[in-house]
Amino acid sequence: MKQRALSDDDKVLRRNAILAAARELFVRDSHQLPSAAQIAQASGLAKGTVYLYFRTKEEIFVALLAQEFDGLLRRISSYLESAALAQGLDGLLQEVCEYIATHPEFLRLDAMAYSVLEQNLSEAYLLEFKTSLTQTLVSTGQRVDQALQLPAGRGVALLLRTYALIRGLWQTLDYPEYLQRILAAPQFAPIRPDFQTELLASLRDFWAGALASSAAA
Repeated sequence: MKQRALSDDDKVLRRNAILAAARELFVRDSHQLPSAAQIAQASGLAKGTVYLYFRTKEEIFVALLAQEFDGLLRRISSYLESAALAQGLDGLLQEVCEYIATHPEFLRLDAMAYSVLEQNLSEAYLLEFKTSLTQTLVSTGQRVDQALQLPAGRGVALLLRTYALIRGLWQTLDYPEYLQRILAAPQFAPIRPDFQTELLASLRDFWAGALASSAAA
């Protein structure tokens, strides 16, 4: 058994190892949350060590979800601050779609947030999660305002609606396995478009309309 971490760096490394193990296990089977014991084994730590960092397995997965939100918003910020923005907004939307495609755990965890994860958190932990997420959203929204020369607060609204669009489209097209078999027939092709293709097209339509509306105001 490894010794308890003493330095701040060791603590960060162990916390990250726990989250990485949780992510890997969840990607393998996203129909249920793995137990703390499974996460401990996958991370090479004792179960008791895991509980030094997280009081429940729900805290682990909310921390993982927080990482996913933070990663997406930081990716948006990085693009807005880069020279690539001069080539047009489409590159930003492709960045968003690529992030969603390469983080399959993100939307599955998000779908469980209200009904499973947040129901089993302390009020203090939930408040910390929501506060941090709101702060990052607001700062990213401000960068959207600056980069696209929008009225103050418009960027936050666009990001929130973008998130709602992504979440809603994913939930609409995320058919369970039994339904996928039924919908494999050719006549159902109109209601089972490719999610990534549909997502990019939907984001293009939404942002084009939203920015045109802002310009006309």
